[in-house]
Amino acid sequence: SNQRPTRHSTRALGYRSDMSGAASTSKPKRHFAVSAMAGFCSGATEAACTMPFDTIKTYVQVQRTGWEHPDRGAAHTMVRVRMRMLLLMRMWQSSPPPGITPIGAAKEIYKLKGFGGFYFGLPAVLVQVAGKGAIRFTSYEQYKKWLQAAGAPKASEDFVAGLGAGFTEAFLWTTPTERLKVLRQNDIRSGLNRYASLPSAIQTVRAEHGIRGLYAGIGACGIRQASGVGVRFAVYGRVKELLTTDPPQIWQSALAGGITGCASTAMNHPIDVVKTRIEAQDGAGKKEYTHTVQAFQSILKNEGPKALYRGIAPRMIKISLGQAITFTAYERYTDLIGDLADSMGIFAAAPTRVAAC
Repeated sequence: SNQRPTRHSTRALGYRSDMSGAASTSKPKRHFAVSAMAGFCSGATEAACTMPFDTIKTYVQVQRTGWEHPDRGAAHTMVRVRMRMLLLMRMWQSSPPPGITPIGAAKEIYKLKGFGGFYFGLPAVLVQVAGKGAIRFTSYEQYKKWLQAAGAPKASEDFVAGLGAGFTEAFLWTTPTERLKVLRQNDIRSGLNRYASLPSAIQTVRAEHGIRGLYAGIGACGIRQASGVGVRFAVYGRVKELLTTDPPQIWQSALAGGITGCASTAMNHPIDVVKTRIEAQDGAGKKEYTHTVQAFQSILKNEGPKALYRGIAPRMIKISLGQAITFTAYERYTDLIGDLADSMGIFAAAPTRVAAC
């Protein structure tokens, strides 16, 4: 037959069709540059659509809850003792003061900065998410290829390759750009406008903290990215197999991506709060949070377990919507860029035979 076979049934991310019942199927091997460009484009698309939810999430997470620390500003031992006794009495008598709600945060952002406030830090986010998408999908495909060559258990391929991709993107790209984004979003509360543009933000951080200042929170960011990406790749393929027809429709890919985003968010939100608190610290003075474990313990001790889930509602919306867009867009961009490359005779690769699952 001269009919051109569709690639939707043998798509990336581990989804392969067995609708035909054949023992094997031809799967076109994509050049890594196609994965990189598709990841870049899907990341930029996701960032443009979900930025307001990310801004609200950050605004909620940097708000403090609980009571003022008893040692702060008290040099004399007896003063500290009295303050601690008062704190214990207040903790016994009542619950910690509530923090701001996502709706309240959205109202404050609009009041302070207007509609444009929801897109504070957009240049850093576009650079971050687009570059992150390129690194994530390219490294995921490479890690998975290595695992298959090493004979790793098939059931663990997606998760382990996702862990590797998450750590890779965190160290190469996500941590510094996330730092710049959070500092810019924190300008909404401070009103100082210290990080008005991406170049000036880089210069300010480098002048005050050195290059290391761009990597504040790298431990928390690495844990968040590795766990989140690992879960997303592991869950996405399995959920998609349950939901989709052959070839899969756009809404089916989007639904699978949304479910994947909800699962990863529920699992690693506390480490995201810790990451945001560390990255939001500004100035050259003594830092309240020095590293991931200390920050986690400090938040838990001074604000309670609920503080580790602040901002989960807007983040859940942002991540689930974002993953629905990212996975769906990545597959479409892969087809589009792959077709264009094929027609132009670039990034050519011979199809390989893979066993149908």
